[in-house]
Amino acid sequence: MNNLNSLTFQFKNQLRIDQIIKISQLAKSYNGNIYLVTKNESVINVENLSTFITYLLTVKNGQVMNLIIKGPYPHLKLNDLQQIITKTTKTRKEKRRILQPAVK
Repeated sequence: MNNLNSLTFQFKNQLRIDQIIKISQLAKSYNGNIYLVTKNESVINVENLSTFITYLLTVKNGQVMNLIIKGPYPHLKLNDLQQIITKTTKTRKEKRRILQPAVK
């Protein structure tokens, strides 16, 4: 049975390339479809990596986007998408220092 589920999110920062690739890989491995609905109501299949990246290059910070999941058990993929989108990596400043600063 195919169900529909959607995720609406607002960009605080643009998605990183690793997040984009993970979303595309998730869509390719899913026995259903994952679509991105743009602000002008165009529908983009996120399996098509080049189209997905091209659109995301035009997205501004603060823009609202919708991801539609159509297929079996969409709530599981919805959770996966939320984890990918909200996952952040440590910046260089947050990483533990390996070398101690020199003291004069």
